[in-house]
This record gives sequence, C-alpha cells and structure tokens, in this order.
Amino acid sequence: MFWFLLILFTLQLCFAYAYRYRPGADNTYLPAQWPKVTLLICGKNEAQNIQRFLPLVLAQQYPHNGWELLFINDASSDESATVLEKLQGQYPRLNVVTIRPEDQRLFPGKKHALLQGLKQAKHDLVLLTDADCYPASEFWLEGMVRAYQQLKDKNGLAQNFVLGYGAYQKSSGLLNHFVRWETLHTFMQYASWARLYRPYMGVGRNLLYHRQSVIDLLEEDTDFRTTFAETASGDDDLIISKLATIANTIIADHKDTHTVSVAPAGWRQWWRQKTRHVSSGKYYAPLVQYGLALYALSAFAFWLLALIVLVSSAGLIQKLVLFLILCRLLAFWANAFKWSSVAGSTRQAWFYPLGEWMWLLYNVAVSPFIFWKNKQQWK
Repeated sequence: MFWFLLILFTLQLCFAYAYRYRPGADNTYLPAQWPKVTLLICGKNEAQNIQRFLPLVLAQQYPHNGWELLFINDASSDESATVLEKLQGQYPRLNVVTIRPEDQRLFPGKKHALLQGLKQAKHDLVLLTDADCYPASEFWLEGMVRAYQQLKDKNGLAQNFVLGYGAYQKSSGLLNHFVRWETLHTFMQYASWARLYRPYMGVGRNLLYHRQSVIDLLEEDTDFRTTFAETASGDDDLIISKLATIANTIIADHKDTHTVSVAPAGWRQWWRQKTRHVSSGKYYAPLVQYGLALYALSAFAFWLLALIVLVSSAGLIQKLVLFLILCRLLAFWANAFKWSSVAGSTRQAWFYPLGEWMWLLYNVAVSPFIFWKNKQQWK
C-alpha cells in the first residue's frame, strides 16, 4: 500500500505544479485601438438585483470608445420592467430588450435570452455578466477589453476569448467560506488548463468574446444546438469548450477585472445550482475530462490511503507517510496562498485543508449528476 501511496503522491505533486499560478493579462498594456463594446446582461425576475447592482455596472469608466449596456428582460413577472424603465431615464447607455412569455424559443431558459442579446447587441465585442453581479472596480470593462486587445495584437485574430474571475461576496458561515473557496479552486483549474492545453470553461458572470462566432455556432451547428438545448447549464462553458483554444484565449485575473456575485443563501440553493452546472461536464474534451477526474480521484485516494497506512503502520513507514502528507499539504497550500492573493484575500487560503476535504466529499455526492440528464433551468 505504501508504494501505491507514493504513486498517488507523485501524481498529486504533478497537479500541484500544473496548477501553480501563472500571471494573466498585463493590466498595464496599452492597445493601439480600443473597440466599442456591448455589456450584456440577461435577467428574469431580477428587479431587486437590477435596482441594487445595475447602477454599479453603468458606472464603468471606459473613455476610449463607445459602449452600451444591453439588458435582456426575459419574460419577467416582477417589477423588472418598471425598474429598468426608470434606470433608462437616468442612464442613456442602457438599452432594454424584452422577451415575452409567448415568444417562440430556440433554446430554453437563459440560453434563448443570450442568443437574442448577441443578435441585438450594437457592437461586435460583448462582455457578459449576470444581474446579481457587480464589478470589483470601475475599471472592470476597461481591464477586460485591455486583455482582449493584448491577445488580438499578439495573434492577429478577431475572435478571441477573455476568461475572467467571478468571485462571491464574503459573509459569515461555513457555506459561504466553502463557496468562495470552491469558486477560486475552479478558477485555478480552468485558468491553468487554458494556458497548458485548452480552455474547457468560463463563467458567464465575467466573460468577453466576439459575438459573431458564437451566433454562428448557435444558429448553424446542428449537433451543438441539440446539445445546447438539452443541457441544463452550459451557456458559458459549452461555448468555451467548443470555440476557445489555447491560441485564442487569455486569462484576466487582475483585481480590477473581477466581478462579485451574491452567494447562495442556503445549502439547498447551492446544491441546486451546482447539480445544474455539472451537467455540462460530460461535453468537455476527453483529455480534459480524464485530467479533471484524475486530479479529484487521486486526491481522494491519497488522503484515504494515507490515513489507512498511517493508522496501520509504525516506525519508519509511519514517519514516511507523515512526511508525504506534510509535503503534499504544503505544495497545495502554497498554491492556495498565491491564488488567494490574486483573488484579493490571502485569508481565504487558511480555509484550504477543510475546503479541500469538503470538496472531495462534494465530488462524490455530485458525480452522478454529470451523467444524469438534468432539466433544471435558471429560473
């Protein structure tokens, strides 16, 4: 058992090295040109969040060129329309498209709203966020566009992707600590894969791309349209997994380019959200699926076997196992502190050991939903 534990330890050190922090886009880069941008938000029954957060989004500083905020009001039955109308009187940049309940839909839920937003956007470059989000700074829009232009100036391509970090608000309680830890851990994984092999996901609350490539995918690729329509989640990661490559993708991780979202209020809400999101994982590239699975399984097996060997052995073997546990813990803890620093709070790293063990148990519980045909929608 000790030799098998040693193999697992080696695998885990390889993942620790692969998931080490690498700097994202240069936030001091000065593009030769600054494009016009559409900031796109899709919302359904979000009146309170619109009132609370939309003014923060509309306060963005982007003096280089024109931009609009396009809000897709998806058949809301609350006061969303009234709130949006009042805000339009205060902010000329705000444009609203309303989807009626009786309108025919090509896709279910938010996906239909997303397609309509992309088609109605005035500008080719689209920055996505959610109604329950707000930017971490007034330079969020500028920072995301800066990253896009940096990559465009480098590769000469127009249809690039910028993957940003979408944090959650800090509050008290174990759930909030775990949600914030797991969100940063997920960012660590998809940012690392995007740099090393290929992108497999992004988050729709902080994502920028050229709209035409996505419109073409949604309207012309029959197989993708079928998958897109039948998967509960995936308005962000299915598109990224299909179109993004290591050459046309850049990570925006500077603190000014973050967004912040309202965290789930309870365990039931969080569980519903997570089981919906994982349903798109089976459509990732095979090597990505195997890599993510191997990382989680080898971590679970390492801790389980290490505890078994530690309890059942004595003398030199026991000391060696303790040494392996310490080395493995320090390697990932060092990563946690670096990534937490990028997220703006090194205190978050202190939650690492408990966060990882909770994450391993969560993986066991949520794994059946990867293969289950989950029909949950966003509202």
